[in-house]
Amino acid sequence: MLCLRLPKLFAVVLMATSALPGWAQANPALFNVRKVYVEKMENNLDQYITSEISRQFHGSLEVVLDPAKADGIIKGINVGAQNTTKATIQLVDPSGKLVLWSGTGGDRDKLFLDLKHGGQQKVAAHLVKEMHKGYAAEVKRIHCRQRRQCTAGVNFT
Repeated sequence: MLCLRLPKLFAVVLMATSALPGWAQANPALFNVRKVYVEKMENNLDQYITSEISRQFHGSLEVVLDPAKADGIIKGINVGAQNTTKATIQLVDPSGKLVLWSGTGGDRDKLFLDLKHGGQQKVAAHLVKEMHKGYAAEVKRIHCRQRRQCTAGVNFT
């Protein structure tokens, strides 16, 4: 009787253990994204976003040139329909089916009461700054969940 159960038990254990590595890799969350691919966008916004990611994330988020190697993909959403002073981007999982983060940024400078335009560089800077805030908030949330208490000063760098 025990001989008949062992193959079934072995099969169940084998299936359960083989599913674990795939589950860990397929857990789409903003916190798990370490490498991003930036799709081509109008007005070369993709180049400015790539530059800003390098500047603001200090290596904690890497830009890759092959979408197959990315944990997330940054897409411009309706960038061409908007004017050049504003853009919306999304960070999606590699399948493109789940939005991990989305944000809209403009080129207006708050120091000049929104009268001075800064161009695509300023749009990218605002978008990446908002994405960085999203990362930091998720890191803090996960940190608090792990420690069961929130402490100030958790930074994502």
